Amino acid sequence: MLWPREAGEFIASRSKDVKIVDEGLRKVASTLAESVRDGKLDMEGFMQMEMLPVHKGLTEAQLADWMFLIDSLNFNFWMPNGVPKYSIVYEGKERTGYLAMVAAVNRAIDEGKMIYDPKFYSRLTVDDIKHIFRSDTTSPMPMLSERVQVLGEVGNTLIEKYDGSFWNVLGKADGSAVKLIKLITSEFPCFQDTAIYDGQIVALFKRVQILVADLWLLYQGEGLGAFTDVDTLTMFADYRVPQAMAYFGVLEYSDTLMEKLRSEKVFQSGDREEVEIRGCSIHAAELIVAMTRKILASWKLPTEGLNSVKVDYFLWEFRLQNAKKLDDVPYHRVRCIYY
Repeated sequence: MLWPREAGEFIASRSKDVKIVDEGLRKVASTLAESVRDGKLDMEGFMQMEMLPVHKGLTEAQLADWMFLIDSLNFNFWMPNGVPKYSIVYEGKERTGYLAMVAAVNRAIDEGKMIYDPKFYSRLTVDDIKHIFRSDTTSPMPMLSERVQVLGEVGNTLIEKYDGSFWNVLGKADGSAVKLIKLITSEFPCFQDTAIYDGQIVALFKRVQILVADLWLLYQGEGLGAFTDVDTLTMFADYRVPQAMAYFGVLEYSDTLMEKLRSEKVFQSGDREEVEIRGCSIHAAELIVAMTRKILASWKLPTEGLNSVKVDYFLWEFRLQNAKKLDDVPYHRVRCIYY
Protein backbone atom coordinates (compact mmCIF):
# COMPACT_ATOMS: atom_id res chain seq x y z
CA MET A 1 0.00 0.00 0.00
CA LEU A 2 1.27 3.45 -0.92
CA TRP A 3 0.90 6.10 1.78
CA PRO A 4 -0.59 9.46 0.76
CA ARG A 5 2.57 11.25 -0.41
CA GLU A 6 3.68 8.37 -2.63
CA ALA A 7 0.07 7.64 -3.58
CA GLY A 8 -0.43 11.22 -4.76
CA GLU A 9 2.66 11.11 -6.95
CA PHE A 10 1.64 7.70 -8.33
CA ILE A 11 -1.88 8.86 -9.17
CA ALA A 12 -0.74 12.18 -10.67
CA SER A 13 1.73 10.38 -12.96
CA ARG A 14 -1.08 8.24 -14.42
CA SER A 15 -4.07 10.57 -14.20
CA LYS A 16 -6.29 10.73 -17.29
CA ASP A 17 -8.87 13.39 -16.40
CA VAL A 18 -7.03 15.63 -13.92
CA LYS A 19 -3.90 17.63 -14.70
CA ILE A 20 -1.64 19.68 -12.42
CA VAL A 21 -0.77 23.05 -14.00
CA ASP A 22 2.55 24.80 -13.26
CA GLU A 23 1.13 28.30 -13.63
CA GLY A 24 -1.49 27.59 -10.97
CA LEU A 25 1.14 26.12 -8.66
CA ARG A 26 3.22 29.30 -8.98
CA LYS A 27 0.19 31.47 -8.24
CA VAL A 28 -0.59 29.66 -4.97
CA ALA A 29 3.08 29.46 -4.00
CA SER A 30 3.50 33.21 -4.45
CA THR A 31 0.40 33.92 -2.36
CA LEU A 32 1.60 31.56 0.35
CA ALA A 33 5.08 33.03 0.40
CA GLU A 34 3.62 36.51 0.88
CA SER A 35 1.47 35.19 3.75
CA VAL A 36 4.53 33.66 5.42
CA ARG A 37 6.50 36.88 4.93
CA ASP A 38 3.68 38.91 6.46
CA GLY A 39 3.29 36.56 9.44
CA LYS A 40 -0.21 35.41 8.45
CA LEU A 41 0.49 31.69 8.20
CA ASP A 42 1.07 30.71 11.82
CA MET A 43 -0.73 28.13 13.95
CA GLU A 44 -2.62 30.73 15.95
CA GLY A 45 -4.06 32.38 12.86
CA PHE A 46 -6.16 29.53 11.52
CA MET A 47 -9.93 29.83 11.79
CA GLN A 48 -10.18 26.43 13.50
CA MET A 49 -8.54 27.91 16.60
CA GLU A 50 -11.59 29.99 17.51
CA MET A 51 -13.73 26.84 17.63
CA LEU A 52 -11.59 24.95 20.14
CA PRO A 53 -13.42 24.63 23.50
CA VAL A 54 -10.43 25.78 25.51
CA HIS A 55 -12.55 27.93 27.83
CA LYS A 56 -15.15 25.30 28.72
CA GLY A 57 -13.26 23.72 31.60
CA LEU A 58 -12.18 20.58 29.77
CA THR A 59 -9.04 18.76 30.85
CA GLU A 60 -6.21 17.97 28.42
CA ALA A 61 -7.54 14.44 28.09
CA GLN A 62 -11.11 15.67 27.48
CA LEU A 63 -9.82 18.05 24.81
CA ALA A 64 -8.18 15.09 23.08
CA ASP A 65 -11.50 13.22 23.27
CA TRP A 66 -13.28 16.29 21.88
CA MET A 67 -10.89 16.45 18.92
CA PHE A 68 -11.24 12.74 18.22
CA LEU A 69 -15.03 13.11 18.22
CA ILE A 70 -14.85 16.08 15.85
CA ASP A 71 -12.64 14.30 13.33
CA SER A 72 -14.63 11.08 13.60
CA LEU A 73 -17.59 13.14 12.32
CA ASN A 74 -15.61 15.29 9.90
CA PHE A 75 -17.13 14.11 6.65
CA ASN A 76 -19.70 15.03 4.03
CA PHE A 77 -21.43 18.35 4.56
CA TRP A 78 -22.20 19.36 0.98
CA MET A 79 -25.73 20.08 -0.23
CA PRO A 80 -27.13 20.01 -3.77
CA ASN A 81 -27.16 23.38 -5.48
CA GLY A 82 -30.25 25.38 -4.51
CA VAL A 83 -30.72 23.53 -1.21
CA PRO A 84 -30.06 25.48 2.02
CA LYS A 85 -26.78 24.65 3.72
CA TYR A 86 -26.59 22.81 7.02
CA SER A 87 -26.17 25.84 9.27
CA ILE A 88 -26.06 26.81 12.95
CA VAL A 89 -25.98 30.21 14.61
CA TYR A 90 -23.67 29.86 17.61
CA GLU A 91 -22.30 32.63 19.83
CA GLY A 92 -23.83 35.18 17.49
CA LYS A 93 -22.22 33.87 14.31
CA GLU A 94 -23.65 31.70 11.56
CA ARG A 95 -21.55 28.68 10.69
CA THR A 96 -22.12 26.17 7.92
CA GLY A 97 -20.94 22.68 7.06
CA TYR A 98 -18.04 21.37 9.12
CA LEU A 99 -17.94 24.46 11.35
CA ALA A 100 -21.67 24.07 12.04
CA MET A 101 -21.01 20.52 13.21
CA VAL A 102 -18.26 21.78 15.53
CA ALA A 103 -20.60 24.51 16.82
CA ALA A 104 -23.27 21.86 17.53
CA VAL A 105 -20.79 19.85 19.61
CA ASN A 106 -19.84 22.95 21.61
CA ARG A 107 -23.52 23.87 21.99
CA ALA A 108 -24.18 20.41 23.43
CA ILE A 109 -21.40 20.98 25.99
CA ASP A 110 -23.02 24.30 26.92
CA GLU A 111 -26.26 22.35 27.45
CA GLY A 112 -24.54 20.05 29.94
CA LYS A 113 -23.96 17.05 27.68
CA MET A 114 -20.61 15.25 27.97
CA ILE A 115 -20.70 14.65 24.23
CA TYR A 116 -16.91 14.22 24.03
CA ASP A 117 -17.10 11.14 26.31
CA PRO A 118 -17.19 7.82 24.38
CA LYS A 119 -19.51 6.42 27.04
CA PHE A 120 -21.98 9.16 26.06
CA TYR A 121 -21.71 9.25 22.28
CA SER A 122 -21.38 5.50 21.70
CA ARG A 123 -25.02 5.08 22.84
CA LEU A 124 -26.55 7.87 20.77
CA THR A 125 -29.44 7.08 18.42
CA VAL A 126 -30.41 8.76 15.17
CA ASP A 127 -33.04 10.76 17.05
CA ASP A 128 -30.40 11.89 19.57
CA ILE A 129 -28.12 12.96 16.74
CA LYS A 130 -30.94 14.83 15.03
CA HIS A 131 -31.47 16.89 18.18
CA ILE A 132 -27.83 17.50 19.10
CA PHE A 133 -26.89 18.53 15.57
CA ARG A 134 -30.16 20.34 14.82
CA SER A 135 -29.86 22.91 12.06
CA ASP A 136 -31.13 26.47 11.91
CA THR A 137 -32.15 25.84 8.30
CA THR A 138 -34.41 23.20 6.76
CA SER A 139 -31.33 21.09 5.92
CA PRO A 140 -30.19 18.60 8.57
CA MET A 141 -26.63 17.40 8.71
CA PRO A 142 -26.26 14.68 6.02
CA MET A 143 -25.71 10.97 6.66
CA LEU A 144 -27.11 10.80 10.20
CA SER A 145 -27.37 7.00 10.27
CA GLU A 146 -23.76 6.63 9.14
CA ARG A 147 -22.63 9.06 11.82
CA VAL A 148 -24.39 7.00 14.49
CA GLN A 149 -22.57 3.91 13.20
CA VAL A 150 -19.22 5.71 13.28
CA LEU A 151 -19.78 6.96 16.83
CA GLY A 152 -20.74 3.48 17.98
CA GLU A 153 -17.66 1.95 16.34
CA VAL A 154 -15.08 4.39 17.67
CA GLY A 155 -16.74 4.82 21.04
CA ASN A 156 -16.99 1.11 21.79
CA THR A 157 -13.40 0.50 20.73
CA LEU A 158 -12.19 3.23 23.07
CA ILE A 159 -14.27 1.78 25.92
CA GLU A 160 -13.16 -1.81 25.33
CA LYS A 161 -9.46 -1.22 24.59
CA TYR A 162 -8.43 2.21 25.84
CA ASP A 163 -10.21 2.72 29.15
CA GLY A 164 -12.78 4.96 27.49
CA SER A 165 -10.48 7.76 26.35
CA PHE A 166 -8.67 8.70 23.16
CA TRP A 167 -5.97 10.21 25.40
CA ASN A 168 -4.71 6.66 25.93
CA VAL A 169 -4.45 6.12 22.17
CA LEU A 170 -2.54 9.38 21.80
CA GLY A 171 -0.16 8.32 24.56
CA LYS A 172 0.89 5.26 22.56
CA ALA A 173 2.08 7.38 19.63
CA ASP A 174 5.38 8.32 21.31
CA GLY A 175 5.35 11.71 19.62
CA SER A 176 5.11 10.26 16.12
CA ALA A 177 2.44 11.29 13.61
CA VAL A 178 3.16 8.19 11.51
CA LYS A 179 2.85 5.85 14.48
CA LEU A 180 -0.45 7.47 15.50
CA ILE A 181 -1.82 7.14 11.96
CA LYS A 182 -0.89 3.46 11.86
CA LEU A 183 -2.50 2.87 15.23
CA ILE A 184 -5.75 4.69 14.40
CA THR A 185 -6.19 3.09 10.97
CA SER A 186 -5.60 -0.37 12.44
CA GLU A 187 -7.96 0.09 15.41
CA PHE A 188 -10.76 2.15 13.83
CA PRO A 189 -11.98 0.90 10.42
CA CYS A 190 -13.88 4.10 9.66
CA PHE A 191 -10.52 5.86 9.24
CA GLN A 192 -9.24 3.37 6.64
CA ASP A 193 -9.55 5.71 3.66
CA THR A 194 -7.97 3.76 0.80
CA ALA A 195 -8.70 2.96 -2.84
CA ILE A 196 -7.36 0.87 -5.69
CA TYR A 197 -5.94 2.87 -8.59
CA ASP A 198 -4.29 1.30 -11.63
CA GLY A 199 -3.99 -1.97 -9.71
CA GLN A 200 -2.26 -0.33 -6.73
CA ILE A 201 -3.70 0.13 -3.23
CA VAL A 202 -3.40 3.83 -2.41
CA ALA A 203 -3.99 5.44 0.98
CA LEU A 204 -5.60 8.88 0.94
CA PHE A 205 -6.15 9.09 4.72
CA LYS A 206 -8.05 12.38 4.88
CA ARG A 207 -9.64 12.15 8.33
CA VAL A 208 -6.82 10.41 10.16
CA GLN A 209 -4.25 12.91 8.89
CA ILE A 210 -6.40 15.92 9.74
CA LEU A 211 -6.94 14.43 13.20
CA VAL A 212 -3.19 14.33 13.77
CA ALA A 213 -2.80 17.86 12.39
CA ASP A 214 -5.67 19.14 14.55
CA LEU A 215 -4.05 17.63 17.63
CA TRP A 216 -0.80 19.35 16.68
CA LEU A 217 -2.74 22.59 16.35
CA LEU A 218 -4.68 22.04 19.58
CA TYR A 219 -1.60 21.44 21.70
CA GLN A 220 0.52 23.99 19.79
CA GLY A 221 3.09 21.33 18.98
CA GLU A 222 3.77 20.61 22.67
CA GLY A 223 3.24 17.68 25.04
CA LEU A 224 1.47 14.76 23.40
CA GLY A 225 0.94 17.00 20.36
CA ALA A 226 4.68 17.46 19.81
CA PHE A 227 4.87 15.27 16.72
CA THR A 228 8.48 15.20 15.57
CA ASP A 229 7.43 14.05 12.11
CA VAL A 230 4.44 16.31 11.42
CA ASP A 231 5.97 17.27 8.07
CA THR A 232 5.27 13.72 6.86
CA LEU A 233 1.56 14.62 6.67
CA THR A 234 0.12 15.54 3.29
CA MET A 235 -2.87 17.73 2.56
CA PHE A 236 -6.25 16.29 3.52
CA ALA A 237 -7.91 15.20 0.30
CA ASP A 238 -11.55 16.24 0.46
CA TYR A 239 -13.81 18.09 -1.98
CA ARG A 240 -13.31 21.71 -0.87
CA VAL A 241 -9.52 22.07 -1.11
CA PRO A 242 -9.52 20.66 -4.66
CA GLN A 243 -12.20 23.25 -5.45
CA ALA A 244 -9.86 26.00 -4.24
CA MET A 245 -7.02 24.47 -6.26
CA ALA A 246 -9.21 24.47 -9.37
CA TYR A 247 -10.05 28.13 -8.73
CA PHE A 248 -6.35 29.02 -8.66
CA GLY A 249 -5.75 26.99 -11.81
CA VAL A 250 -3.69 24.34 -10.02
CA LEU A 251 -6.00 21.54 -11.17
CA GLU A 252 -7.35 21.29 -14.69
CA TYR A 253 -10.15 18.86 -15.54
CA SER A 254 -10.92 17.16 -18.83
CA ASP A 255 -14.05 18.25 -20.67
CA THR A 256 -15.69 14.92 -19.84
CA LEU A 257 -14.98 15.24 -16.13
CA MET A 258 -15.99 18.91 -16.07
CA GLU A 259 -19.34 18.01 -17.59
CA LYS A 260 -19.91 15.44 -14.84
CA LEU A 261 -18.94 17.94 -12.15
CA ARG A 262 -21.22 20.63 -13.52
CA SER A 263 -24.14 18.21 -13.68
CA GLU A 264 -23.57 17.40 -9.96
CA LYS A 265 -22.93 13.74 -10.67
CA VAL A 266 -22.55 11.87 -7.37
CA PHE A 267 -19.46 9.68 -7.64
CA GLN A 268 -18.81 6.55 -5.63
CA SER A 269 -15.87 6.45 -3.24
CA GLY A 270 -13.09 4.81 -5.21
CA ASP A 271 -14.27 5.86 -8.69
CA ARG A 272 -11.31 6.59 -10.95
CA GLU A 273 -12.14 10.27 -11.46
CA GLU A 274 -12.70 10.77 -7.73
CA VAL A 275 -9.36 9.16 -6.87
CA GLU A 276 -7.61 11.26 -9.52
CA ILE A 277 -8.98 14.51 -8.09
CA ARG A 278 -7.94 13.56 -4.56
CA GLY A 279 -4.56 12.10 -5.52
CA CYS A 280 -3.60 15.01 -7.78
CA SER A 281 -4.59 17.41 -4.98
CA ILE A 282 -2.19 15.66 -2.61
CA HIS A 283 0.67 15.80 -5.09
CA ALA A 284 -0.09 19.39 -6.03
CA ALA A 285 0.16 20.44 -2.37
CA GLU A 286 3.61 18.82 -2.18
CA LEU A 287 4.70 20.77 -5.26
CA ILE A 288 3.29 23.98 -3.75
CA VAL A 289 5.31 23.45 -0.57
CA ALA A 290 8.53 22.92 -2.55
CA MET A 291 7.88 25.95 -4.76
CA THR A 292 6.99 28.19 -1.81
CA ARG A 293 10.16 27.20 0.01
CA LYS A 294 12.21 28.19 -3.04
CA ILE A 295 10.53 31.60 -3.12
CA LEU A 296 11.15 32.13 0.60
CA ALA A 297 14.77 31.09 0.25
CA SER A 298 15.21 33.59 -2.61
CA TRP A 299 13.91 36.25 -0.23
CA LYS A 300 16.38 35.01 2.40
CA LEU A 301 13.50 34.04 4.68
CA PRO A 302 13.38 30.81 6.73
CA THR A 303 11.57 27.89 5.11
CA GLU A 304 11.17 25.60 8.11
CA GLY A 305 7.66 25.35 9.51
CA LEU A 306 6.02 25.47 6.10
CA ASN A 307 4.39 22.13 5.33
CA SER A 308 1.40 20.55 3.61
CA VAL A 309 -0.75 20.95 6.73
CA LYS A 310 -0.48 24.73 6.51
CA VAL A 311 -1.06 24.68 2.75
CA ASP A 312 -4.27 22.71 3.33
CA TYR A 313 -5.52 25.01 6.09
CA PHE A 314 -4.71 28.05 3.94
CA LEU A 315 -6.63 26.76 0.91
CA TRP A 316 -9.57 25.50 2.99
CA GLU A 317 -9.96 28.87 4.69
CA PHE A 318 -9.56 30.70 1.37
CA ARG A 319 -12.47 28.68 0.00
CA LEU A 320 -14.57 29.44 3.08
CA GLN A 321 -13.85 33.17 3.05
CA ASN A 322 -14.36 33.48 -0.69
CA ALA A 323 -17.32 31.12 -1.10
CA LYS A 324 -19.19 33.38 -3.53
CA LYS A 325 -16.13 33.70 -5.79
CA LEU A 326 -15.87 29.92 -5.95
CA ASP A 327 -19.56 29.25 -6.55
CA ASP A 328 -18.94 28.74 -10.26
CA VAL A 329 -16.10 26.27 -9.66
CA PRO A 330 -17.66 22.79 -9.58
CA TYR A 331 -16.45 20.22 -7.07
CA HIS A 332 -16.78 16.47 -6.96
CA ARG A 333 -19.58 15.02 -4.88
CA VAL A 334 -19.50 11.73 -2.99
CA ARG A 335 -21.59 10.43 -0.11
CA CYS A 336 -19.13 8.52 2.07
CA ILE A 337 -17.67 8.57 5.58
CA TYR A 338 -14.08 9.28 4.52
CA TYR A 339 -14.37 13.00 3.79
